[in-house]
Amino acid sequence: MTGSWRSQWLILLLSVAAFASDFQKAKIVDVRGFREAGTPIIAPNNGYPVLIDTSHNMFTITVALGGMGYSAQYPQKRHFKSSELIVGDMIDARIDGEKVILRTAHGKEEKAKIIRRERLAKD
Repeated sequence: MTGSWRSQWLILLLSVAAFASDFQKAKIVDVRGFREAGTPIIAPNNGYPVLIDTSHNMFTITVALGGMGYSAQYPQKRHFKSSELIVGDMIDARIDGEKVILRTAHGKEEKAKIIRRERLAKD
């Protein structure tokens, strides 16, 4: 029983290590905030129409990873804001097909579609 328990823990430990190794340290090259316009909703209010704004804050982040620059657009969230990211700092990132996946300071993964790829000049 003890050997089985140890082997299960070893498998779990190795799978966690393999999953964590997918992320690499990427350099934040650029961060730019913007407001994405949404179609306003018309709602009744005591018989009068009221426009409800559906736009939301977004930001484009560019990270350098493996000699390439990848840009993606993310919605601003309570714990993932453009104002908290510093150009030149490192962030955990990985590329999964057509998506950039970033790991926030709170450990949450944020995914977004790649909107631009660029070969970075060698220094």
